Amino acid sequence: MQPKSDTTKEVTLEKSPSGTWVVPIKPGRQLQPWQRLWLITGIVYLLALAGCYYMLIPNLQRIDRTMVFAITEEVKRYEGMAFAGESPSKIFEAASAEGYAAWIAKLRTRYRIGPEGNEGFNRVEKEYRNAISDLPVKRSLGAIICLIAWIIPMTLMYAAGLLLNWIRRGRSL
Repeated sequence: MQPKSDTTKEVTLEKSPSGTWVVPIKPGRQLQPWQRLWLITGIVYLLALAGCYYMLIPNLQRIDRTMVFAITEEVKRYEGMAFAGESPSKIFEAASAEGYAAWIAKLRTRYRIGPEGNEGFNRVEKEYRNAISDLPVKRSLGAIICLIAWIIPMTLMYAAGLLLNWIRRGRSL
């Protein structure tokens, strides 16, 4: 067995455009530093957009909460001290546990809201149904906007990186 220092290694050299001899680049595509920066920036930007999408686009729970608190405001129109001192999260938990229709019927009986309250309660119900029916469209549109908001800046950034790399190299693409 030969000692490590006695082993020979074959190296192939190529002449570069500047006239110096260099080791040729392996056939596999390697990312340049600016491309690595672009990739990391793209990932961070995508995560930021996903976070904004999650916070801004409505979901079923937010729509339910909005409806419950619209009902509480409607009840307060007839009984100003209704829900005084109650935690909003407890109100929502009670409404979702009982079922919204049963909860609303119980409130109307408890605070003696008769037919005069139908207009307000019907308005809240209509808004709730519209919000539920619009939810898939809003979510799809939000996802498309986020995708476009990611693709356009990242494409421009990649093109700028290519241009700067071309200028730095000083030769044709």
